[in-house]
Amino acid sequence: MHTVCESEAKRCAVYTRKSTIDRFERDFNSLKSQREVCSAYIKSQGYKGWVELPKRYDDAAQSGATLDRSALQELIADIESGLVDVVVIYKIDRLTRSLGDFLRLMEVFERSSASFVSVTQSFDTSDSMGRLVLNILLTFAQFEREMIADRIRDKLEAMKRRGMWTGGVPPYGYDVIDRRLVINKAEAVQVDWLFRRFLELGSYTKVCREVQRNGMRAKEWIDRKGRSRGGGVVSSGMVYNLLGNCIYIGKVKSRELTFEGEHEAIIAPDIWEAAQQLRTERSMYKVIDEASPNILLGLLYDSFGRPMQISDTRKPGHRYRYYVSNQALWAKGHGVKRARTNADEIEKLVLACVQSFLNSRDKVRSALLKMGIHGKRLDALGKSGAQASERIDIASVAERRRILHALIVTIELSEESLGILFRCSEVSRLVQWDGQCAFQADQVGWSQRQATILEEIPVKALRFRRSIVMPVEPAIAITGRQPDRSLVSLIKEARQAQSMVDTQRSESLAELAAKARRQPGYFARLLRLNYLAPDIIASIIDGTQPAALTRKRLIKSNLPMDWALQRALFGFAPRADHSLAHSARYERRKP
Repeated sequence: MHTVCESEAKRCAVYTRKSTIDRFERDFNSLKSQREVCSAYIKSQGYKGWVELPKRYDDAAQSGATLDRSALQELIADIESGLVDVVVIYKIDRLTRSLGDFLRLMEVFERSSASFVSVTQSFDTSDSMGRLVLNILLTFAQFEREMIADRIRDKLEAMKRRGMWTGGVPPYGYDVIDRRLVINKAEAVQVDWLFRRFLELGSYTKVCREVQRNGMRAKEWIDRKGRSRGGGVVSSGMVYNLLGNCIYIGKVKSRELTFEGEHEAIIAPDIWEAAQQLRTERSMYKVIDEASPNILLGLLYDSFGRPMQISDTRKPGHRYRYYVSNQALWAKGHGVKRARTNADEIEKLVLACVQSFLNSRDKVRSALLKMGIHGKRLDALGKSGAQASERIDIASVAERRRILHALIVTIELSEESLGILFRCSEVSRLVQWDGQCAFQADQVGWSQRQATILEEIPVKALRFRRSIVMPVEPAIAITGRQPDRSLVSLIKEARQAQSMVDTQRSESLAELAAKARRQPGYFARLLRLNYLAPDIIASIIDGTQPAALTRKRLIKSNLPMDWALQRALFGFAPRADHSLAHSARYERRKP
């Protein structure tokens, strides 16, 4: 008779899961049923050396949609510690209902040389056919979970249409009794007073201050687990939401529709209508002043789709402005930091990009073609882009803001580039604008299917930390000066660094930096200076560069590749829109 030695024994862990807490308190529930079946199966495999571990891995009232389950995490930890050889489950969906989560679990099993067995579903994962069957079963398990979620959503929608309370945070003024909203008389008096007071004062902030002075607190209730929830300080946002909640006139909202509710109303219809009309007039959001210097508010977004708001820092004799991305709740949960960029510099960069776009006849013609303009009219309007660019240059702040908000659909600023989405209809209107009257956007023609052109500019102007690296500030060029020796030596260092890279290609950047006795970051910045426009380098050598163009600021700047943008950002005089190739052809034509 064959005896299984201790080294051949397989330590088996039984994992059980139940989705709901219903009937959990009974003597014999689903978890115990699963464990009995799994234990019996382990005993039947005793000839293979299978031994059941005494430790229990039971997850009660836990969904299979996620791996964030206490017992499952303990099981994974024990598997990785080498304490478990085989995981025995009743069905695959007890382990997980997500195909992606199952693949992650399989990686844990394979890494720890562990395996798993489903008692009621016989297949062998050692061959391709077994793995195919497993994937099919998991796909159907995930489909079943999603179908359950759809059925729950449909049920809640049907309950709302019938005016029933579907759960959640009880609204102030009501208590939930037997799953129905019942008026709380003391709180209802406060709600009625709040509506009437809002009609008298016409301000959310003033009403909120009176509410806080009177000692009124947010709704406090006891959840299903017996915990006390709510009871916090009332804020302006809470007042705003309370005044717009149709629950108080006896209705239930479902998406964009409202239905008659089963509960009683607290507010009279005439008071409700007056309050809603006042809410429409008194928006909580501040209207941006056209004369404000923050001309990109409402247009600028970061690469995560978060709108970028203005933030000022004042120091004696100076004010610093930054565009900072709004920190949404999901960003906090995923550890995504706020993005910051210098307001003055990004505004100049966007203006330079817009003017560069208008100065390019090909890009203007492309926008006009999308608007159905052809023939001689296309040729005539294509030449008007440069004039429109000049009008932007001399426009007031308010005028410039109107033009940008008409021309641009959105601006996306990432760590590597700046993307501007132009509205072709407004490009067409701008090149035909004579400048005699104020430029006004034609918002009637804007739609989701409007013709647009995306302009991508490679530039580093965004940081997810406090250190902001931006191009240097523009200044007026001063002639008749001696060349700045520090700037000239910086250009020489850049050339020497490039020569080292060209001649010693087998060595890494860090090794080359060590040879040059420079830090790798500084060495990389030196290499970027080789992409400066030739006329900028010539001005540095001649000593005619802008006064603000110092060695420190130049070495710390991250340069756009477009030479026209470099000139605009560094404060050089604007040049005609032609390339060096055009100049060469012109020189050849001269007698």
